[in-house]
Amino acid sequence: MQRRLLSIARGAVACCLAAAIATAASAHVVYQRKTLREWAQQADAVIVAEIRSPLQVWSAADGSDHQEYFSLRVVEVIAGDVAVGALDVFPHAEGEPGYAYGDRALLFLDRTAARAEFAGLADRFPFFTTQGAGQEWELDASSGAEVIAAARAWRAAGAGAGYEQRRDLLLKSLESAHRRLRTDAIADLSQMRTAVAADPALVASLGAMIAAPRLTIPERIALVRVLDGAPDFSAAAAMLRLAAEPGTEPAQHIALIRAAGALHDAAITAWLREQLAAGDADTSVAALIALGHPWHAAAVGDVAAAATAADPRVATAAVRALGGIGSAEASAALRDIAARQAPPTSSLARAQLRRLETSGDRPTTVHPE
Repeated sequence: MQRRLLSIARGAVACCLAAAIATAASAHVVYQRKTLREWAQQADAVIVAEIRSPLQVWSAADGSDHQEYFSLRVVEVIAGDVAVGALDVFPHAEGEPGYAYGDRALLFLDRTAARAEFAGLADRFPFFTTQGAGQEWELDASSGAEVIAAARAWRAAGAGAGYEQRRDLLLKSLESAHRRLRTDAIADLSQMRTAVAADPALVASLGAMIAAPRLTIPERIALVRVLDGAPDFSAAAAMLRLAAEPGTEPAQHIALIRAAGALHDAAITAWLREQLAAGDADTSVAALIALGHPWHAAAVGDVAAAATAADPRVATAAVRALGGIGSAEASAALRDIAARQAPPTSSLARAQLRRLETSGDRPTTVHPE
């Protein structure tokens, strides 16, 4: 059986393949997004390798099987029973990894013989990798040593590492200049939010990182989410401080608006109303999407007014936001829009009303401005 679509045919059947992957019980594509910690701790082998070929195709002598693969030169073995030298490895993942000839990369390998569906390949390819598109860990001269050191540390710590050891390793990665290491550290911290919230010193350290401009705005927003609910930390206050910083790029400002909408806080609601009133169309749409939650019911009047905007994107976002708020006032505003405005705004308002009427959890309390 051919386990992966050959490169020469991939473009012609990409759409059909995506649908098939979603339903086929025997699909060979692995949908996953692991952090460096997970890769290092879960793989059968961890190596530093130099890519020695583009993606190639191996065929069985009788034509019964085909497999795409990379030829490597194993430079260093961090863990596992792998010999330094030449090695052929096949990818088994979501999307093809984007390696080019001569690249140096950190590879995480699993034993082919351990998977029944790969039994016929084990002699030819002793290892495969589930690293796919976006999961490559390429090693450059500036940061390669740091990435290797982090992988080695996580492997040595093992899956049973205690909280303090994990915390210290994650803090070290957060202080790195390597973006991927920081991103993975934040992802790991989000998986241990309860433990983070119970550690006042760590909450203080992460809060200081949010307040300092060294991290990117998306990274700082992500840390706000990690700390949301921790004692002595106000996610709303932290988000508003970020929003008040000078020199924020428009795209980053939009990201702040969208993220702020998830926070149940009167000060956030007030700030989002300001963004709706003062912004251009893109900012207004972002503010409306952010306001489309029951806890922003105090903004119903502003949102309803936006439904009369000349820009159809703003009007549409306003109607959807009223449906998301779902209060008695929001329903009244939707009925008024359905009666007074022309399609498609009126049609969308009626659709939102029908959804609210069939929803079992629609709030009915009137919220004063």
